[in-house]
Amino acid sequence: MKSFEDSTGGGSAVSARPAAAAAAAATKSQDAELAALRQRLLRHARLAIRDHAQAEDLVQDTLIAVVEQRTVHRGEASLSTWGIAILKNKVADWYRSPAQRRMVQLGAQDESLEDTVDALYRANGVYVDPVPAWQQPENREEQRQMLSVLEQCLGGLPQQTGRVFMMREWLGFETNEICERLKVSAENCRTILHRARTALRVCMQHRWIDAKVNP
Repeated sequence: MKSFEDSTGGGSAVSARPAAAAAAAATKSQDAELAALRQRLLRHARLAIRDHAQAEDLVQDTLIAVVEQRTVHRGEASLSTWGIAILKNKVADWYRSPAQRRMVQLGAQDESLEDTVDALYRANGVYVDPVPAWQQPENREEQRQMLSVLEQCLGGLPQQTGRVFMMREWLGFETNEICERLKVSAENCRTILHRARTALRVCMQHRWIDAKVNP
């Protein structure tokens, strides 16, 4: 004999509720995951191109690609790692677009980095601090702090210096391609990169001390 629920279809309705709740929870979890990914992508994009409006557009395109391709993403890499890889390709394509060829105009901030370079060396040419503590994080928490400090220091680089540095170190452009895209000489490019690395070293030394004192 059929039960009342079976005869009225109530069993199907009851069994559908957990499925609907699970689907709603999965959607909520995915939305939260994408929101967190968006913030991380924005930080990377803004550091790479120093144009907030364009960074927003590239991140939006990246998120669309993540959502559309998620069914084929096999999970070998985390969603964050996968999303950043897609963003890097989009930023690289943006720089390689013929419309983005531009002259790098170095401002006073970029030029002032020369004083920072000199401050790192003693009179005999030896580093003042050859092995900074921030280069030797002791555990995962210190690694997290170091990356946070590095992000702050990258954001503090002058606009054009930061752009050249990110093209070389994050996007992996060869020096000759940077010169071609930004219309700078090889010597100028090497100078910009040297100043950027030096400024980051100084910034990391100071900010790392602050982070250790005020975690």
